Amino acid sequence: MTQQPPSRPLGGEVVRTGPSGGVSRPGRARPAPRRPWTGQDFVWWHTAAVLTATRQGRRPNPVSPTIDPVRPALGSGEVMLATCDAELLMWRRGDATYNPSRGFFLAGGPVGLALTAAFFGGQAYLNHRRRRAAEADAVEKWRHLAGARLSVSTHGIYLGTGEGVMPISYADIQEVQLTATGEIVVAAANASGSVRLKIRAQWAELVLILWSVRYMPEHPQLVGRTWIPGDWLIHAAAHGYDVDTTPWPQARPALP
Repeated sequence: MTQQPPSRPLGGEVVRTGPSGGVSRPGRARPAPRRPWTGQDFVWWHTAAVLTATRQGRRPNPVSPTIDPVRPALGSGEVMLATCDAELLMWRRGDATYNPSRGFFLAGGPVGLALTAAFFGGQAYLNHRRRRAAEADAVEKWRHLAGARLSVSTHGIYLGTGEGVMPISYADIQEVQLTATGEIVVAAANASGSVRLKIRAQWAELVLILWSVRYMPEHPQLVGRTWIPGDWLIHAAAHGYDVDTTPWPQARPALP
């Protein structure tokens, strides 16, 4: 369920965010809104606030109106920040196999021969569909694994399914990549094994930000600000949702 944005802040000046994503001087009029403020904007805005807080060395505040009662288990001072529904996918083949039908039907006479031809024609069509399904299932791709509840904390993530709750510490995560809005690929490993998952969830970008700030501040999606739309900071300012980007990491100049 997409959460709704908070009430619009008061004020008529851009105080923090300018067109380049930096700090604007007081007194400059806000840009006019070009599109409505949505629930997804709410998610980006709170994720941006978490990025600013963590880069300033401050403990971020929870961003979900409600958070599942998952016991923090990943370290001292851990704070639960958000919870949402999620879909887990795994890179694998499907489960279907091709077993051609061995049914046999024989009838005599002109009518019987016509029925026999129709039967075998139907069987050939069914076998063709089964074969195509098996061929499609033999291809490796991201496939649905389970529905889950994703809880995000300052120290890691918790994936709750019908089998239980699996905590994954940011320290055990080797890769996080945003593949679409609300969609990340996570690779993690510890002494018990390794896992690579695609997670589709409302707070996917929050996971990327929290992990990157701590373990890969040079992450290209973080320094390039590609985890938000290119004009989003201007869009946020137009609706009165200012973002202090001063402490955000920036890309290093290219070598000559």
